[in-house]
Amino acid sequence: MQFCNQCGAQMNDGAKFCPKCGATIGQPQAPQYSQPNNDQSFNAPGFNPAPNNYQQQTQVPPQQQVYGQVPPQQQPPVYGQNTQIPPYQAPKTGNFFKDILNTPDYTAQYDPADIANSKGITIASYFWILFWLPLAVNSNSRYGRFHANQALLMLIASAACGIVSGILQAIIKAIFRTEITTYFGIGTGVYATNGFGLFLSGLFGFILAIPSLAFLILGIINAANGKAKELPIIGKFRIIK
Repeated sequence: MQFCNQCGAQMNDGAKFCPKCGATIGQPQAPQYSQPNNDQSFNAPGFNPAPNNYQQQTQVPPQQQVYGQVPPQQQPPVYGQNTQIPPYQAPKTGNFFKDILNTPDYTAQYDPADIANSKGITIASYFWILFWLPLAVNSNSRYGRFHANQALLMLIASAACGIVSGILQAIIKAIFRTEITTYFGIGTGVYATNGFGLFLSGLFGFILAIPSLAFLILGIINAANGKAKELPIIGKFRIIK
């Protein structure tokens, strides 16, 4: 049984019109349920919802390698770029020997890495005819070329001192040459330099050997200390540049 919504009269099931008032009987509508809104904020006291502000992170695309492009080649180091720096030289003291040893120092013009790498070979270059070693090992090293030039000057000076010493000794021996006589004063026809001549010959030979030895010691000391310092008197000349 069902009832009219207008007058409340009783009707048969399935009737579409009310027999009393004639009102149309509609189909019953299915109940509708409202879905809760999840986006509504909870209005509880003291609750302040944080805004959903999300910052979008900007992604940097990775760099792509361009095939076929030749990468830049690393250039070999060029030593000795600070050639504009003047050489250092201490002021004169008035002492003759100290002023002779006070020669220009060009160390500031050379690369410290070049000095460290060439130290051993520059020391060896001062042993007589080995001046060419720095050139053979690393011809691009300006520090090595500096000491090769100093070693060559030392070799030339030593050879010159040796030649002068030989000439002087020959002259002295010729001047003080006497004939060897027997115990009875009879000449034998054999000539030899007397004792004084031998002494003078040895003395001049020793004196002329001192510069060569001094150049050798000073050159080795400068190379061992990593100094581009000229040798006294002869060091200012440049044969190997």
